[in-house]
Amino acid sequence: MDTTPKVDPGSRRMRGSFKSKMGAMVALGAASLMLGAGCSPSPKSDELVELERMLQDPAAQDLRDIPNAARFHQEARQLRLVSEEAREERNDELSQEYAVLGTLRYRTAVAIAKQFEAAERLKVANAKIEEVNPDLRATNETRNALARDIQQLDAEIRTAVREREARRQAEASRRESTFNAAQRDNADTSTQDLQQVNARIEAAEAARAAALEYKADAYERSRAVFNRAESQLSNARDLLRSQPGAAGTILQQVNFAVQLFEEAANTAKPIHEEMVEKMRPENRISVLRQMASDNFGRPYTEEEYQGVRIVMARMFEPQEANFRQNTDAMLDVLARLVKEYGEFSVQIEGYTQRRGGVTENLATSQLRAHRVRDFLVERGVELERISTEGFGQERLRFSDDAENNDRVEIILRHSGR
Repeated sequence: MDTTPKVDPGSRRMRGSFKSKMGAMVALGAASLMLGAGCSPSPKSDELVELERMLQDPAAQDLRDIPNAARFHQEARQLRLVSEEAREERNDELSQEYAVLGTLRYRTAVAIAKQFEAAERLKVANAKIEEVNPDLRATNETRNALARDIQQLDAEIRTAVREREARRQAEASRRESTFNAAQRDNADTSTQDLQQVNARIEAAEAARAAALEYKADAYERSRAVFNRAESQLSNARDLLRSQPGAAGTILQQVNFAVQLFEEAANTAKPIHEEMVEKMRPENRISVLRQMASDNFGRPYTEEEYQGVRIVMARMFEPQEANFRQNTDAMLDVLARLVKEYGEFSVQIEGYTQRRGGVTENLATSQLRAHRVRDFLVERGVELERISTEGFGQERLRFSDDAENNDRVEIILRHSGR
């Protein structure tokens, strides 16, 4: 069975066309290089860097020995050379196009190499067809899949070239249209036009300031529109400096900027007002009390003036300042709550049960308060927000379970800022 990869006549015609086109592009690149001699080269484009990386891969050398793949590999190398030459002559756009085409030709070579390797594996499989019939079917499927991949890749190459050319022509047309419009506007330059432009720029500045009052540059839903407005206004200012006679074009850009600033403000306004309402002290205190109750339980939370008290019972080993096992989760919840409500001060009160001496218990309660303070600081809470105090065995809270009194109580109080 002949396993040599077949190349259909249409593919040969396409490759001949590519050679003709590449020859024309090389000639055009050479002409550009002669015209631009003496200029310092620009930095290499990402596409050229990627092409060089692939060609320097040790595996790329194997492509030279594989039928059909060697030609695509050689074309990729030639395209890298002309891309580098175009770059050295500061023709960056042409250099980038050569690099893209070179990358596509290299990937075609790799695909052909994979097809060739599959064909070689098929030869081995044919020798053992009776034993490895399932492997033979799998190899055939792989070969067919690779053939489809090559066809798809070739189609993608043609599509990519067409799309790049269409974008280039569209961009050239846009620039020409803008230039022509500016030239027409230059012919009608007048003091009245400049006054109108300046007045609209002032209107755009006012619209921008109104949008910033609602922090339109900060909220996700309004940020993109605000940034577009900033870009439009900046472009209008640049055009006014470089071509002050292009009043019509400048006015169009400024008016669009005003429209975008107003849209951003209208989008951000309800979001900002809702955020301001949520940040009102009474609302923050109310939400904090509810969150404390949800996380620590209603029996262990109490309302305080401008805040809330959280009772963390049975937190310590008896007569020690060491945390009991399985208390880390509760402490982590406390740390997240304290950090989220950064405008609240943190007062930590330490307590003990009535075991041991009064003096010893007072010292232990102070150490317990310090231990919780240190934990919060390690989790990123500012030390200046925290105060501590130990009360020893005074103020017993739990009479039915003495070890519940080995506790701390946390008072979060709004600072009024």
